[in-house]
Amino acid sequence: MNCFSKNKEIVKICKNYYDIVNSEIGENDKVTYKIIRLYEDFIFGQDIITKREVEKLELIDKIMYKFISDSRFKKELCDYFLHIRVNSGVSDLASYVAGKMIEFFNEYKDIYTRNIYIPRWI
Repeated sequence: MNCFSKNKEIVKICKNYYDIVNSEIGENDKVTYKIIRLYEDFIFGQDIITKREVEKLELIDKIMYKFISDSRFKKELCDYFLHIRVNSGVSDLASYVAGKMIEFFNEYKDIYTRNIYIPRWI
């Protein structure tokens, strides 16, 4: 598979790709800029696209879309990334960050779905 067709397939899998990379980034928001660049590095760094990689790409795309569209989620993810320390043994930073994003998203989802409040009708 040539590079062009592989990239086309990846963009087809990551339905929110253009919304994510074209989102407005504040002038001083370096964390968001770096996270979006790592997202691009990760999705286009996939060599072989198996069913498992497709699922992971779809999940990362979903997380990144939530990142650009939900300010509360964005703030918490940025805070999380500001406190992560990367070991010198990590050879693929984009995959490492993607894994950490998935961990954070699963914890976030668990915490905030448990804290849904049902309003009382008077």
